[in-house]
Amino acid sequence: MFNFDFATYLGKEKEGGFSGYIAESNFFIVIEIEEGINAEQGKEILQKIKEEIISLSIQNLASFDQFISRFITKYNLPPSISLASGCLKDKIMYLKTIGEGSIYLNRNNNFAQIIEKDKSASGFLELGDFFVLTTQKFINVLGSDIELKTIFDHRNPQEIVNDLVTQLSGKGDDGAIALLVQHKEDEAEQVRFIDIESQQKDSALNQIKDKGRDFFTTFKELSQRSGKRKIFTLAAVVAILFILIWSVVLGTQRKNLAAANKKVKLTKELVSLKLDQAEEVAFLNLPRSMALLSEAKKEVDKLKKETGKQKESDVKELEQMIKATENKIVKKEDKNYEEFYDLTLDSKGARGSNLYLEKENLNIVDQEKGIVYTLSLSKKSLDKKSASEIKNAKRVASYQDYILIFVDGEGVYKISADGKSKRVIDKDKDWENIVDMWIYNGNLYLLDSGNGDIYKYLVAESGYSEKSSYLKGEAGSVKGANSIAIDSSVYIGLEDQIVKYTAGAKDDFSTSWPEKNVNLTKIFTSSDVEKVYGWDKAKGAVYILGKNGTYERQINSTILSKASDFVVLNNTAYVLVGEKIYKIALD
Repeated sequence: MFNFDFATYLGKEKEGGFSGYIAESNFFIVIEIEEGINAEQGKEILQKIKEEIISLSIQNLASFDQFISRFITKYNLPPSISLASGCLKDKIMYLKTIGEGSIYLNRNNNFAQIIEKDKSASGFLELGDFFVLTTQKFINVLGSDIELKTIFDHRNPQEIVNDLVTQLSGKGDDGAIALLVQHKEDEAEQVRFIDIESQQKDSALNQIKDKGRDFFTTFKELSQRSGKRKIFTLAAVVAILFILIWSVVLGTQRKNLAAANKKVKLTKELVSLKLDQAEEVAFLNLPRSMALLSEAKKEVDKLKKETGKQKESDVKELEQMIKATENKIVKKEDKNYEEFYDLTLDSKGARGSNLYLEKENLNIVDQEKGIVYTLSLSKKSLDKKSASEIKNAKRVASYQDYILIFVDGEGVYKISADGKSKRVIDKDKDWENIVDMWIYNGNLYLLDSGNGDIYKYLVAESGYSEKSSYLKGEAGSVKGANSIAIDSSVYIGLEDQIVKYTAGAKDDFSTSWPEKNVNLTKIFTSSDVEKVYGWDKAKGAVYILGKNGTYERQINSTILSKASDFVVLNNTAYVLVGEKIYKIALD
């Protein structure tokens, strides 16, 4: 008996057109009409076709083809119609497409387009066959038929449609339609097979019980009749019995091992398929690629639970396969680090809290000592400036021969080349939570995470101008920001994204992260580097992006999970951990 499971993806209703489907009585069809028929008229026509299906008599492919052509003529359907249809009769599936219609088949993990445009075909149905009846519009919204190939992964039609709704909804899917139809076993057949399997599992134990019961009955009878003369013979019989029982046990073990081997083989095939698909779609759809990697990991976890330590080496091999593919797709590299400079060599008890890089001079704030160290990265020479205000400094920035520090609740202080400090910007009642600062062309930028704004102060002879909102009409849009970086454009780091502004206007800057739950601690870029860097302390990773937001690769290092700050210059990350500066080569 043939049963079908089906589900439909139906995009937003197209104005002036119609998309609909029928899935009943072993007859399946999707219809897309660009214009000429509205939704109400389309539904009425589908209802009439349903009524005709009840008395439909299909003898061969030609008669199925004629039925489709007849109702198109009968209901005067417009030339803009595209359809894909299938009908099962006597174990044969008849298929027909018109216009931009297309039909795909997934059989035993082999995926292919069967027909498209104005064509027809037929063939014997097999258990598990999975058909997709759709039109070119749906394929265009999805991206390509390569994307379609990746959606199966042993899921049922409804699970796939749920995923498609999340993935495609609102992405120009007006009028897009796809009907997913899967042939499945009759429930009665499934129950019969389950019963047989249960009986087979019990058979080995029953054999042992029956053999043991028969033997001890025989042993008792022989003992009563034979006396001591037959003891030797009985001992031999006992030995034979134990050999027999042991052979049954070994046979059961062999069966269990064979079952485990089969599970390993199937898991390897499935994982390999998912990894291949993940590599195929990575360039066009990185999130989908990462989802496939996640599904592969779940399959291996399932195998690990089912086989325990029995197949430990196979599980480890699969885990290494997944890791290698993941590293290849996300371009993830594990990097070593090395010590670059120890502040205690020049100042006993020194300890840094945050960094600021200007050209090749690295400023390090030591709040405990009230010192800002300036380390030349090229010469490894250390200079320092001290002031009582530094002990409360939240952030630091430098320009030419002076340093600015931000003190919460007080304002901004300037420490000149001679070491003298002076407050140049008073505390502002509008400030809520200043979390970062940057100097560009002498002008000062303060990032207010609480208000979601950037305050710009123009440098002047007497100090700085009154503040102005750099974001202007976008003020308030970056609440929760954690860091700022400027290279002429302004980059703002948020928890899971980076936004970019040029001359106060928002730029197109979006990133497809290679992992879920990205949690950026800080971002960095400057006019001296060609990339944008996002540091995720929790993951011990630095994400490297192009200045248009394109994801390029990921660097992992254990020291990144311990750091309090980082900067980048000449393809090298400089990382602050307490009193030491470490470096990581990024090339």
